[in-house]
Amino acid sequence: MDRTQLHSLLPHQGDALWLDALIDHDTHGIRGLSGWHHLDKLGEDASPALLFEAAAQLCAAHGALYGETDAIEMALVGKLSQLYLYPLTRRDEPLLVSARQEALSPAGALYAFAIHAGTQPLIDGKLLLVLVNA
Repeated sequence: MDRTQLHSLLPHQGDALWLDALIDHDTHGIRGLSGWHHLDKLGEDASPALLFEAAAQLCAAHGALYGETDAIEMALVGKLSQLYLYPLTRRDEPLLVSARQEALSPAGALYAFAIHAGTQPLIDGKLLLVLVNA
């Protein structure tokens, strides 16, 4: 799924969309691609920890794909926890974003996520996502 298809799935439009493509997904997890250019728009000193936004959007896409409706009106990060930022050695590798759903309730979904820069781990953590269906 490319950016055009993601625009129809998520409320994020234009520069607000930090996902470039979805690679694969099933009922338990999802993987996609992002890029450093999304972070670079925030300035030279922007922390790679802010890339959790790409993970949040990936989780929202999973919710839209496997929820009761095809599109969501709003996706809110309810909680970000256990965030770990690995030492960064390079900023030229593609970013692989993956998420695995750990729990689901009417109030939201809990995901474990990871972002790799090429083969190097970059960020991992947990994300509680609240989805508002359109």
